[in-house]
Amino acid sequence: MPQVYFAHAGGLKMPAAKLHRAAGAAHCRWLRTANLLLACMLAACGAAEGRPAANKPAPAIATRKPTVATATRRATRMPSPTPTAAPTSTPLPTSTSTSTSTPVALLPFTDDFKDDFKNDRSGLPEEDYENLKSYYSSDGFKIDFFDANLLQMASYEQNFPNDFAARLRLKLGTNLSTSAGLAFRIADQDNYYAFLVNGGGDFWLLKIIGGDAETLQSAEIEQLQSAFEIEDLRIAVQGSEFRVYAQDILLTVVHDDTFASGGIGVVGWSEEGADSLRFAQLDVVEHAQRSVPAGSECTLTLDDSAHAGTRQLRLGPLGADGKVRVLLEPGDESILFIARTANPLEVIYLSSATDPSGTELYDPDYDGIQNNLAQPLQPAFPSNAGELTLFLPLAPAQALQAGFYEFSLATEGGEPICDALAIVRTETEPLPQVIDLNLWLVSAAPQLAGAAGRQLLEETLRQSARSILEPHALSIGTVNFGEANAAQRTRLRRIPDAQYEELCGALKADMGSGYKMNVALVDEYRIQFTADATEEAVLGLAPQPGAAIITEGRNSCAVVAWELMDGDMQELAATIIHESAHFLGLAHTTDEDGRGFDFLSDTPQCPAATADTDGDKTVDVVECAAFDATNLMFWQSGAQQALVNLTAQQTWLLRRHPLFHPAPPAP
Repeated sequence: MPQVYFAHAGGLKMPAAKLHRAAGAAHCRWLRTANLLLACMLAACGAAEGRPAANKPAPAIATRKPTVATATRRATRMPSPTPTAAPTSTPLPTSTSTSTSTPVALLPFTDDFKDDFKNDRSGLPEEDYENLKSYYSSDGFKIDFFDANLLQMASYEQNFPNDFAARLRLKLGTNLSTSAGLAFRIADQDNYYAFLVNGGGDFWLLKIIGGDAETLQSAEIEQLQSAFEIEDLRIAVQGSEFRVYAQDILLTVVHDDTFASGGIGVVGWSEEGADSLRFAQLDVVEHAQRSVPAGSECTLTLDDSAHAGTRQLRLGPLGADGKVRVLLEPGDESILFIARTANPLEVIYLSSATDPSGTELYDPDYDGIQNNLAQPLQPAFPSNAGELTLFLPLAPAQALQAGFYEFSLATEGGEPICDALAIVRTETEPLPQVIDLNLWLVSAAPQLAGAAGRQLLEETLRQSARSILEPHALSIGTVNFGEANAAQRTRLRRIPDAQYEELCGALKADMGSGYKMNVALVDEYRIQFTADATEEAVLGLAPQPGAAIITEGRNSCAVVAWELMDGDMQELAATIIHESAHFLGLAHTTDEDGRGFDFLSDTPQCPAATADTDGDKTVDVVECAAFDATNLMFWQSGAQQALVNLTAQQTWLLRRHPLFHPAPPAP
């Protein structure tokens, strides 16, 4: 008779019979945080005196759904490109040259906006219109607006090098909506780029083409709100890439190749009414001489050079609100995308992801509950603190296409995404494919100690893989064992969730990672499920998907706690495989409440409306026996090991993860 196991979303399992000895019954409950960390908690559920324990206790807490950060945005209004009223007097520009060619400014270039006009090409044009005036004053160059929605640009009568870095100091007006900034690569009054900020915390990167304004990027950044004195507005221009900064914050990185060269100037926009702007200092240097604010850029280090069948793409910093395009070639199979911030507590969220046809891949309104089994393949937008990892495709129905995939990402607090990269799987042949494991032993359990314990664990893992993976031409490749030293074991064998990153970091420092699946085996792992709750022991944890291959990955390993296995090596092996599948991107076929499912069309589902026969709002392995209880990714285990299986679509996804690779030739 098969044992009944209680498990959670991470597939962490516990024989009910073993728990009955201690408390009569037990259950696991699961947690989804913003980064989809999956955890299983064991809790003792004692029976009332004189009554037998229930066969299947009710969950202690309600199933939680993914939390998704909400972008704070304002609609972008398009400004009029030029003053619209007739001038009251002839504009007063600075003297113009009769030369037929436009000179290029020598760098470094500095202007304190106190023009003495000794050089007939120095300074900005002074203009006097009925609805605006731009002129020099004793404290800088000023633009006075007398009407709403006017865009005024004043440029130097010389071009600048194509690649450069500029810093501008300015004072905004009294209206939160009035914007000011830099114009660059100016061809003429109707064709240029403009970077503007306002006192309300908004920024815009605009392209003025043929007199019409097109928004390349815009967002609201909390740190810029009520900042009327802008001491440090920066832009770094190199080729088609523009990085824009304000108050030492990298705001965004945009690529556009409409204008390859041109001039530089200042620009202002009166969105809502009369106001005044003042420009105090401009410095322009060679791009190579630019200074970079601390925390705005970092480097994700790849542990290995690209494996055969993969391609590595460095995408660079994205800023506090940015877009990135990943070009896929015919035959590319998958994307593992990783972005991070310098601050590990800053939440990164995905606000849009589209395929080459423009189809949105996620659903902003998805609440994690599938009321319709035929629901389209669109999960919620993911978000996570400090590091965001995406794995595409989500299912065979979303097989990747050749062309550009575009991702829009932002941060909740306005701190910049300092680096991003993508690893593309370019082929999944030949078969079979294997995955290599790094198992780091932190547990002090004698069953895992020494060569005999390691050999038994490896043999058990391979036995499980033969029945679950090998029918689909997948298998376990090399199994590498590492062991924590005495100091690490003392510190890490019994830890709270707050030490997860430390644990994964110590594993990588000892064993590396590269194209390997990292798993840490500890004795006890504890999670505090709510702010006022006591920490409780869990069977393990794995991110879905995990940040593999990079040295700095914060969500880079799976954790399994040995003591709650109660000496069952087969259960330990099954948990390692299950958690590894989560790390590679697989979700549960059915969640505990019978209301959430994966998005694969060939995995059976066990809906509560049909299967929850005892009405306890939980579907278990018995109730789902005719559905998906024997699938490796069912939330609860209890099927005989010989019956545990994966479907064709589940293994289709696993095969496309870059941690799988062709099996080496037999010796």
